[in-house]
Amino acid sequence: MNDTARFRDGDPDELVLAAFACPLCLRADGVEWTASLEGYDPSAECSCGRCDAEWLVYMTPAQALRVGLLHAHVPPA
Repeated sequence: MNDTARFRDGDPDELVLAAFACPLCLRADGVEWTASLEGYDPSAECSCGRCDAEWLVYMTPAQALRVGLLHAHVPPA
């Protein structure tokens, strides 16, 4: 499955993280994602620990920058 991120670069962190919620069970908790922010098509590879779904979320360059800044400030789990 593929998806497109739906947030603006000025949106709060909660809305940015909601862009990576599972498209099947609609939950954000339990979702792990790894961002590939460089290159022509920045994206995040996501997987849901609840329903085992896997998908890609594609971003614009501005969204990728926002995710990179967010990712730099999120403490490790």
